[in-house]
Amino acid sequence: MWNKTLLTAIRYYLLLMIIIGIIINGKSITTAMIICIFIYIINNQLRFFSLDKNYEKIISFIVEIIYIFIAYNWLGGYISAYLILAAIDSNILFENPWKSVFNVAIILEAIYFSANKSLEFKFINIGIVIVIIAILYFVVDENHRKLRAQDLYDKLRISEEKLKKANRDLELYASSIEEITLLRERNRISREIHDSVGHALSTIAIQLGAIERTVEKNSHVSKQLTKDLRKFVQESLNEVRKAVREIKPKDFEKYQGIFMIEELINNFQKMAGIDVRLSFTKEKWSLNSDQAFVIYRVIQEFLVNSVRHGKATSVQIMMIFKDEKLSVSLRDNGIGAGTIIEGIGLKSMRQRVNELGGTFLYSTKLQDGFLVKIDLDKKEKLKIYSWGDSNEEN
Repeated sequence: MWNKTLLTAIRYYLLLMIIIGIIINGKSITTAMIICIFIYIINNQLRFFSLDKNYEKIISFIVEIIYIFIAYNWLGGYISAYLILAAIDSNILFENPWKSVFNVAIILEAIYFSANKSLEFKFINIGIVIVIIAILYFVVDENHRKLRAQDLYDKLRISEEKLKKANRDLELYASSIEEITLLRERNRISREIHDSVGHALSTIAIQLGAIERTVEKNSHVSKQLTKDLRKFVQESLNEVRKAVREIKPKDFEKYQGIFMIEELINNFQKMAGIDVRLSFTKEKWSLNSDQAFVIYRVIQEFLVNSVRHGKATSVQIMMIFKDEKLSVSLRDNGIGAGTIIEGIGLKSMRQRVNELGGTFLYSTKLQDGFLVKIDLDKKEKLKIYSWGDSNEEN
């Protein structure tokens, strides 16, 4: 934004220079000259301070260009002061194409008034006018850049506020949807329990009462009632199991191996008091029981060794599921080691991975922690272990 106080001061200074130039010129000042000077100043000031419409400013500037031609020929003064004042208005008050047209007109006037003057006069006046116009072009362009940057910043800030508000609204909406979904699910479960389990228990109670009344009087009827009740209980149990399966998340069985690994890590963090971070790729495929068992044991052994031997305080575990392969890397921030002699733990990890046709690698340096990396094919070459082998020695 332009500093209007500074511009006003410059304008008054140039007007003063024009008047001083006229006085120094030595011509006798008449009333007509004074009126001409006042008309020039009033037109100039009105254009800068009062006129709002663009066509009014254009007419005012054209009048000034004509006035400069008349005033300089009639009154004299410093031509550069006339033209610099006009150049300021041309570049500040107008946009292209009018700005360019008026700048050309100003330069042509400078050339015209310097035509019969000395080379020094031409150089100074024409050169000064061209330099001032070039500087004004640069300053105006930089000012426009700043305004555009400020405008862009304001728009971005408004957009940021809108995004924050939209994010808050989405969070509230998601929270509301989650709560509504939870209430609906609870209502559905309640209805299922009432319709199936409640009905079954009521029927069982009625049947038991009938058996109690007939058991001494008619054993044959009691046996038949007992047989029917057992059949009904079995059917009711099957309905309960079906309802439980529907409630149970579908992904639980698919990713049960990962859930068990997460549970292992959570329990270990609570007991050992170290930070263990587990991360995996977005795309996953389900682990079979053998793969899950081997990875579970490897992570379990690695965590124990990290605390017992590596004195680690942090462990990073990454599971990368590829199309046909799973890569698992385990790294701690422990003290590491210069040389490694494989003990029972490392040998056990290697054997478990190799028996599934996978690869097992590790590396370590002093003060650089311990790294283990295993690769398993999606369809392993040999199946050895199952979850029933949990009593096997580590």
